[in-house]
Amino acid sequence: MKVSTRIVLGYGVLILLTVAVLAYQVHLIRQLHAINKILSDVNVENAHTAVNLQNDQETYEEFALKYFATGDPLYREKLREYGTDLEGHLKKLRLGATADSEKQAIERMSQNWKNVQDIVATEQKDPQSHHASEQLRNQLGIMRAGAERVFQATKDTIQGSAQRSKETAAYALRVSWMAGIAALMISILVAAPIAWSIASRLREMASATRVIAAGKFDHRLRAEGGDEFSDLARDFNTMARRLGELDQMKKDFVSHVSHDLKGPLASTRETVHLLMEEIPGPLNDRQRRLLGLCLKSSQRLSAMIGNLLDVSRMEAGMMDYSIESVDLVHLAHNAASEFEGLAHEKNVDLKVESAVSKIWAECDHGRITQVLGNLIENAIKFSPEASRVVLRVECKGEDALVSVWDRGPGVPRMSRDKIFDRFHQVNPGKKISGQGVGLGLSICRKIVEAHGGAIWVEDNLEGGSVFIVKLKASNGTRS
Repeated sequence: MKVSTRIVLGYGVLILLTVAVLAYQVHLIRQLHAINKILSDVNVENAHTAVNLQNDQETYEEFALKYFATGDPLYREKLREYGTDLEGHLKKLRLGATADSEKQAIERMSQNWKNVQDIVATEQKDPQSHHASEQLRNQLGIMRAGAERVFQATKDTIQGSAQRSKETAAYALRVSWMAGIAALMISILVAAPIAWSIASRLREMASATRVIAAGKFDHRLRAEGGDEFSDLARDFNTMARRLGELDQMKKDFVSHVSHDLKGPLASTRETVHLLMEEIPGPLNDRQRRLLGLCLKSSQRLSAMIGNLLDVSRMEAGMMDYSIESVDLVHLAHNAASEFEGLAHEKNVDLKVESAVSKIWAECDHGRITQVLGNLIENAIKFSPEASRVVLRVECKGEDALVSVWDRGPGVPRMSRDKIFDRFHQVNPGKKISGQGVGLGLSICRKIVEAHGGAIWVEDNLEGGSVFIVKLKASNGTRS
């Protein structure tokens, strides 16, 4: 499934869930609104009417007793007036009643009122007595109790409506919390797999990009599936394969050209040697100086070709090492002696320092000599005239350290890691006399790392740089 499809489906589910929860909340709010409307409009009005009904009943009973006690026509008129009000209130209550208990109480009250009316009408036809009969008194008492029951029923209805409103509000609150928590959980369940799948593929691609940037072009990404990341992985693998082919072509070209140049270059050097030995004939000073320059240039070119061949062998995994216990102090003296002539030409004082006479390390004698030779040559080349280059050998714990101290321009902090990369120049826009193509330090690092050691550069507090080579000491032996 496409990543975009997964995202649309995931958020579609969340939107539908949100709409459903919102619709249910609207339904509950409408229910609550309806209950509140009944409570505020109908029930409150009924309660007010029920109170008026009680007042009318009490007044009617009072005037009924007075009328039958005195026979005063004024009381009879009042009796008729309050009877009309009482009957109107009963009709109003009957129309506004909502609960069954309330309706039943109103019906009983209506029946009681009818009974009272019948008794009053019967006794008004008998002028012999001006006293209310016992039957009328009893019926008025029953109507009084009925009015109280109507009021109580109306009151109970209001309380029931209020309770339902409270319960509906609490239920709505519970549903809101449950819906919110459910929406959050479903959001996490929907969004987390999508985010994880996207983030994991991005991390995988970022890691693969770093691997390719490090020159490991055989690395491949998982390309199964039909989403955008799978398409990108397939394109990435195609790019990596093509880069690997181009890199291999470059390595083969450099290796073959370097190998083919060794023969003609060796022949040229031998020819220059023969000419300088004056075997074909005598030379004047100018001719000898030009031949000397030609010999130095051929030696530099030979060193570059040797470095290219070493790089090719290292990349092909064909570099052989013969590890044995070697005296680093003796090795440092031998390496320094090879550059005494170069140091003399630049008037540089080249010294070897060690607190002990021998320090043993597990290494390949020839390869470590090559490393120290490269560091010493660079130190002399970049040091000013009449300065000093020190080759210091020491042992710290289980590590044997060889450091080369110079008084040159130093290495900028931002370039200290990059100078050990192939073809890197500290000042690429400024050509320095004697500067190579940028392979020497890269070869040094590969040789030292193949020994399980490390090489790095620090600042010389007196000006310049300090290149340090760390190797494993041979049982920590020193003498």
